[in-house]
Amino acid sequence: MEKKKNSKKDDKEGLLKKAESVRKNTAKGSLLAKILLRISSIIVIFILGCLCFWLFSVKLGKFVEVKKESKAALVDKQLSFCQELVTAKYRYSDIITIKKAAGFAKSYSIIKYTGLIRVGIADFTDLSYELSADEKTVTFKMPECEVLGNDIVRQEVFDEKQSIFVPITTQEVFDEIDIARQIAQEDMLAEGILNESAEYAKKIIRQFMIAAGFEDVIFE
Repeated sequence: MEKKKNSKKDDKEGLLKKAESVRKNTAKGSLLAKILLRISSIIVIFILGCLCFWLFSVKLGKFVEVKKESKAALVDKQLSFCQELVTAKYRYSDIITIKKAAGFAKSYSIIKYTGLIRVGIADFTDLSYELSADEKTVTFKMPECEVLGNDIVRQEVFDEKQSIFVPITTQEVFDEIDIARQIAQEDMLAEGILNESAEYAKKIIRQFMIAAGFEDVIFE
């Protein structure tokens, strides 16, 4: 009878140990499953984060590129207002005297004329520029200023005497005025009108760019 009781007791203890072992194994399995689930969640979140960051980078890159293109388009638009930029005009006047004689026959003509020299940039498509990384500064490389025109805008005869034997022709008058016009242009170039014109061109371009939203304008 005592042996049966001990046997039952041993069976009960064995069952308890098995139950405890199963419980521990179940707990370990549950803990492992939780750890694996957490690791899986972290991996998924990391992958999603990387994907979102990549998409954001792509979108941002396109946005920056579009923004930069729009800034460049803005510069082009401002410059398109001036296909030819006249930055300086200089008026000058002079008097020429033409005389001709042959024997006793004489002719002369005294003429006053007024000229206008235009100086500036002939073609704005020759002007190149570069935007800074933050698009707050634009750097220009300007072409050299040049004489765009030197025209006679007015002429009048002060006095003249014409002889049929030595007449003064209209072509002779034009030729004399043209020589005087070229001399006047050379004198003004020697005085530095091209440098003055370049400085004024920079002021005009700078005003355009500041009005367009740039903070600084640099000329190389």
